[in-house]
Amino acid sequence: MSKKVLIGLPVFQRDWILPTWFDYVERQDFPLSDIGFIFELGPNDDATHNVLLDWHEKHPQVECFQGEIRMELHHEHHPDGMRLWSLARYVTMATMRNNLLERATAMQDKFDYYFSLDSDILLEKPDTLSRLVNYAEAYPNCVVSPLTYMTPDTKLFPSVMSWRDHIGGRAYRDSEYPIGQPFLADIVMAAVLMPREVYTQVRYRCHRQGEDLGFAGQLSLFNFKSLAASDIFCPHIMHRYMLEPYLNKGITA
Repeated sequence: MSKKVLIGLPVFQRDWILPTWFDYVERQDFPLSDIGFIFELGPNDDATHNVLLDWHEKHPQVECFQGEIRMELHHEHHPDGMRLWSLARYVTMATMRNNLLERATAMQDKFDYYFSLDSDILLEKPDTLSRLVNYAEAYPNCVVSPLTYMTPDTKLFPSVMSWRDHIGGRAYRDSEYPIGQPFLADIVMAAVLMPREVYTQVRYRCHRQGEDLGFAGQLSLFNFKSLAASDIFCPHIMHRYMLEPYLNKGITA
């Protein structure tokens, strides 16, 4: 029996990358009829909304395709080439991600997995989604995350971290992660595939180092674990200026 995956994300002023993001989803060896999409949207963003509407019109076979405009949420936008994060921003992100999880929970009878996948992370290899699902099947009670990098020009900051003193406290990156193979980690981020028992129970919380760390702390409270599938690489196109060079030359893990 095929598995169904619901992809969810907040998206604002991303008309410049969404066509590429969708293109890589379409290239997956995972049927579009087994994939759904939910979005948290900002107001006054017609360019992004039009990309979404146009894509759905051309791909009606997807399991679901829903967007919610949140007038009450302030969608800050980073100046191109910069990332300015504040505690208030992490609160907003946690709220949007929890909105998505609540919507996913309401559709739990349709989807085996929820995939939190931001619009600047590309499923580069056609077997990315199926491999992530295979890992999730092999590692029950785990969320699964591919490898990406959290800065645009260095590999010093992979999308995995460790608690320094205690769960929910400060976190750091170890220089000796076995990058290139799957391993259990304290914290994964950026792209996280969650089984039904996780996405229906665990929620994001604000953390001074990001809402992903707040989520990781909650995972531990529910006795779930995190698998860093660092043998699966997804490029992180963090800024508009990165897209054209990536399309021309690519990025290697």
